[in-house]
Amino acid sequence: MIMNMYGGGSSEEDYARLPEDLLAEMLSVATDVAQTVENLLGPALEMRDQLREAALDLGLIEFWQGGRPLTLAAVDGGFAIERTVAVDIALSVAVGVEGFAPEGRGWEWDDNQHSFAQHVLVHDGHNERLARAGMVIQELDVIADTPHELRIFDGSHLTPVIQLNSALASRSSDVRSRVLDLANQHSLLDAFAAFTSEAKIVAMPKYNSSRIICEALAGEVGKPVPGDDRYLTSLILEGGEYTVPERVPADPWRQLHIKHHNDATHEERALANQLHEALYPLQSRELYVIYFRPTDKSTAYRVEVKPGCATDSDRVNDLLASIAFQLTTPFVQEPYPQYLADVMAKSVGLGIKALQSAAQMYLARQSPQLAQSVVHSYRTEGK
Repeated sequence: MIMNMYGGGSSEEDYARLPEDLLAEMLSVATDVAQTVENLLGPALEMRDQLREAALDLGLIEFWQGGRPLTLAAVDGGFAIERTVAVDIALSVAVGVEGFAPEGRGWEWDDNQHSFAQHVLVHDGHNERLARAGMVIQELDVIADTPHELRIFDGSHLTPVIQLNSALASRSSDVRSRVLDLANQHSLLDAFAAFTSEAKIVAMPKYNSSRIICEALAGEVGKPVPGDDRYLTSLILEGGEYTVPERVPADPWRQLHIKHHNDATHEERALANQLHEALYPLQSRELYVIYFRPTDKSTAYRVEVKPGCATDSDRVNDLLASIAFQLTTPFVQEPYPQYLADVMAKSVGLGIKALQSAAQMYLARQSPQLAQSVVHSYRTEGK
């Protein structure tokens, strides 16, 4: 999602408010919004007991048998683009945060891991593709190098594939060239191969529109089941329960690809082809999904796991024990290191404001006429 991000104390923050009348009109439709939500999601809530019985009859629910918490780290990334009058400044970051150490175990890291890349580019709509690709390249580098027994990628296994394909297929030769440089700097081929195949790496997306379980239960009860699978499992699972690992569907996984642009150089073509080959485990659907509800107070979590974990009940129990061990309070709706990595990485908008100000101060001393070129911005965009 693209959003405006402003640094603290900025002039925009002081005066760029919604007009009072506009805000009042928006709030006047709050009842309509609430009623729409009730109409969309209420039927599933009313059918909760029936849907739970159907899930039990289909053998979709298992009870977590405890397990051994593993050493764990989570990785997330962010990007921002500052569109100044003369140039675009792109910043991509990745952050790795270690979770709480299990009893009797020590810390694997002395401090949090991080990586960043910045680019100054001429205006081009494809510059965002570079920023996004830079983000996932660094995320994959950090997660591949972690020594932890379990590594959480914040997002889906789909995310890096989409962003890398978008960048390498870009019409901008500058974008493709810079992605190639980043790939070489961060050992992307090895990191991507580990991401698609290693059982130690799992993905936990906060947002997903999957309706596989919804449709299975709709067929069982003979009624439409609204919402998505995460919402549904948050309703029908009780604390300590999880869904039987389900293989990901053919669509979109078999259609995954990473292609190069027709004008790509030999090196860019080679990178795209090698990444596409490393996609084989995901294209072959060697990936499973588990929904886990640790307690009655929590939502259900979607976890994407490799076959080495999904087919081993002891490893599943250890995985779930590790996730539950990292849940601190009901107010943090994800494992704590994943939450903290997300907060840190998404502060990239503040980072790019600081970078812009520092560059402007340098230019003001060295080349005053150029200083204004990095001061005035159309807006900062980022994630």
